This record gives sequence, structure tokens and C-alpha cells, in this order.
Amino acid sequence: MTSREASSAEVMVDVVEALPLGQRLWVRGVGRGLSPLLRPRDSVRVLRCGPGLLAPGDVVLLRQDGELTARVVMSTAPWRTGPLMGPPDEPGGVALGRVVALRRGRWVMPLPRPFRPALWMAQQAASSAWAWPQPRLVSRNVRNFLYAGWSLPLRRRMVGTLEVRLLLAGDLDALLAFAEERLVVTPSFLRRQLRDRWGVPEPARRGAAAGAFDASGRLQGFAWVDSYRQEGLNLEGPWVRSLVVAPRARLMGLATRILHVLMAEVRRQGEARLYADVDEGNAASLRTFERLGFQRADAKLTQQANEAWDATGDSARLVVFELPLGA
Repeated sequence: MTSREASSAEVMVDVVEALPLGQRLWVRGVGRGLSPLLRPRDSVRVLRCGPGLLAPGDVVLLRQDGELTARVVMSTAPWRTGPLMGPPDEPGGVALGRVVALRRGRWVMPLPRPFRPALWMAQQAASSAWAWPQPRLVSRNVRNFLYAGWSLPLRRRMVGTLEVRLLLAGDLDALLAFAEERLVVTPSFLRRQLRDRWGVPEPARRGAAAGAFDASGRLQGFAWVDSYRQEGLNLEGPWVRSLVVAPRARLMGLATRILHVLMAEVRRQGEARLYADVDEGNAASLRTFERLGFQRADAKLTQQANEAWDATGDSARLVVFELPLGA
């Protein structure tokens, strides 16, 4: 019986699929769907088996879109899975094995089969509660209270000194850990961008990604700049994308510092203008861009951007900004 551990889900897909049935191994970085039991980069121990040996309440390791993720089995006929806290997933994914233990640091929690009914009931209760708007509203209000200005001195001490800089190819693990918690873009997309565009040496680098790193090398804030043409949107020029700061690091000026780094890099690459689109309900982001000198774009570009996103199924109304990049 073997025990292995790896930090790259991309490599682990092949490793898990090649493992003989009945063997076990540790896999790290698949725990986002098991929050709050696990943090995204914690480990699970997987017993390699087929879907016929899984039942509702089991925790399954799935391959979805080339990535590995741990989910709770909600039903087997039809096959449905979901996170521990939240609504069910869309149908799909290939079951690679059953999770038999969880590990966070030195803490290891076995998941024996008698535990299955309790886990299934917990998942069902969480999914049902999350379907109503009231629990989500309460959760949001509690989170906003905890990360408001009154807690800033304490959070500054907890987070410590933060370094804001461009991301390099060696920052992949930190980026994927942050993405699993905070971003909606896929890890495979971020991995490809960092490898092929953002993390390459000058002067070949195109686009850019910047982040705020704590003393442990964890990302506490992130944003990137690149063309929407890569995703097929009919929008010219470089755009600020996925500007996100972890709640514990909010009100520390990180969004502004990250944007300054990106603006300098885009200017170095010879771009004449930088664009951004912000949900019109995001008052904090709107203020941040305006303070940095971004101007609201004309009606034509604003309409073009909103129509491009409407075509993808995103119905949020966007405010479009542009910034001339002088010398």
C-alpha cells in the first residue's frame, strides 16, 4: 500500500488514474469543495476505486475538466455530487476513488463508511439552506462585519508585511491556492497564462499578473491584465481582470498597490491605454479606479463591453473605465 503526496493537480491526474484499484495515496490541493473541513491546499487520502463502489455520503475524488476535486456524493442514480457547503454541481466528472481521510497539517481525520450518513445529511441540510437568500444574506453581513474597519489593526498584525510585485513562473502554487478560494477562472487557464505569457522573461512577456504576498508566500490579493481577444470577446486593448483582495487583507490599500504595478508593466510594454470593467454595484472598486485616474469610457465602448458579456450569459451591468498611459 503506497502513500504519495503532490502539490500539482495537473501531474496528479495522471498519477491517480495510473494507480491500481485498491491502492491509496495522498493528494494535496483538492479540498476547496470540503470547506470548512479543509482548506484548498490541504490533503486527502484516496482509495482508488470505480464509481460502482461509491454511495451517497461518500467523499469522491473527481476529474473535472482536467483538474482534480473532492466532492460529496449526493446520489448515484442519477450521479450527482456537490461541495460540503453549497448547491449541487452540474452533472459530470469522472470518479477516480473514495476519500478515506483528510489531513490539515498534523491533524488527520479518517472518514470511515459508518460516517457516510452523517456527512450526507450535513450536505443536504447545507444545500437546502443555501438555496434560500436569507442564509446567504446573513453570511455576507457577518463577513462584512468581521472585515470592517474596526478589525483592521488586528488584521494588520495577523497578515504582516505584504510584498506587491509581478507574478513569476515560480509563483504557480501560490496562484492556484488563491484561485481555488477566490477566483472563478479555471486553474488550467491560470496555469497556461502564467507559463506562456505572464511569467516569461522580458521583453517577451505579454500581459501581466500581480499579487500581494505575505511572509509565508501566500497571495492575499491578485489581478491581471490581458486581452479579452483570447476568450473571443470583441474588445480591443489590455483590460484589468479579476481584481480580488482576500477579506483579511481588505482596507490595506492592496488593490491600489496591485494596480500601480500592473499600470507600470503595461506602460513598459508600450500600450497606449488600459481598460477596466467593474460591476456597477461594486462601489469600492469604482472608487479605487477613479482615484487612480481612470475615466469612465464613452457610451459606445460601454455598450460594446456590456453586449460582449451579455452574449456569454453574464447579465451584470458594467461600468467601463479607460486610462491613458503617458510616458
